[in-house]
Amino acid sequence: MNRMISAAAVALLLCAGHGAAQDAQPASSPSVAALPDGQNVHGIVAEVSDKSLTLTQDDGTRLSVDLLPNASVMVVAPAIVDDLQAGGQVRVISKTQPDGASLAMSIMLFAPGEMHHPSDRTMGDQGLVSTNGTVTAIAPIDHGRSLTVDYGSGTRKISVTGYARITTNTPATRDQIRPGTKVFVTTRQAASASRGPQQFIQITTGGL
Repeated sequence: MNRMISAAAVALLLCAGHGAAQDAQPASSPSVAALPDGQNVHGIVAEVSDKSLTLTQDDGTRLSVDLLPNASVMVVAPAIVDDLQAGGQVRVISKTQPDGASLAMSIMLFAPGEMHHPSDRTMGDQGLVSTNGTVTAIAPIDHGRSLTVDYGSGTRKISVTGYARITTNTPATRDQIRPGTKVFVTTRQAASASRGPQQFIQITTGGL
């Protein structure tokens, strides 16, 4: 028992030596300069500078993220199925159904010219497919719409019902990243060292 009391006393003395400044903020994780490919971090912006963001995460801890010079900033906001229009550019995450049909899980609407690299690719082994392309046709179906997306080398027909989460994705600037905003930060390693890593910052609004 005496040993336990002595250990506790030493711990209290060490903590006091750090001062009140440390007590004013939660424990921080190390600074992250380059995240693993495709991995993201998210939180509420606590501090922002020209070189870094400090995020408060869901568990209350703080994480410092280095900002890259080439960071692309976008604002993501809620949208509805009526916002889907022929000629619009979209990224659709769909799930393949037992009958082979595609059911939209999420749809992101891009401003004209902002969606690049049309593609249609499988994501993992859960039957999910990511389709980037242009909407060529929209037709009504029970409880939703049928969406045809041209991804360059073919088309995919996707059913859009109430299950789908629909958002808009519009360009933003760094000065829109302010304390109190919610952000997702993704850093991807480039295929070649000459290009360097790419960083994408999404400012989410509307309760997303």
